[in-house]
Amino acid sequence: MKCVKCRSQNVNIELMQSGGRTRKHGTGFGGKMNNTARGASAIATVGMSNLFWKKSKGTESMKYKAQKIALCQKCGHSWTVR
Repeated sequence: MKCVKCRSQNVNIELMQSGGRTRKHGTGFGGKMNNTARGASAIATVGMSNLFWKKSKGTESMKYKAQKIALCQKCGHSWTVR
């Protein structure tokens, strides 16, 4: 591969993260009922039940996009590779 700017053959190609996206999923009906029951028992036991009964949380996942980028070692020019 040749550099598009200086026509040098000394080019490195790397995969770089260009962007990411977070997906969140809620707790659902069962998780909300669990949190409601947890709150009611916390009121009855003056908060002592919260030491043992943890709150239901939703799930979260990340998805990243990778992009090929070429970098000329001679002139420092970079560009995307298809």
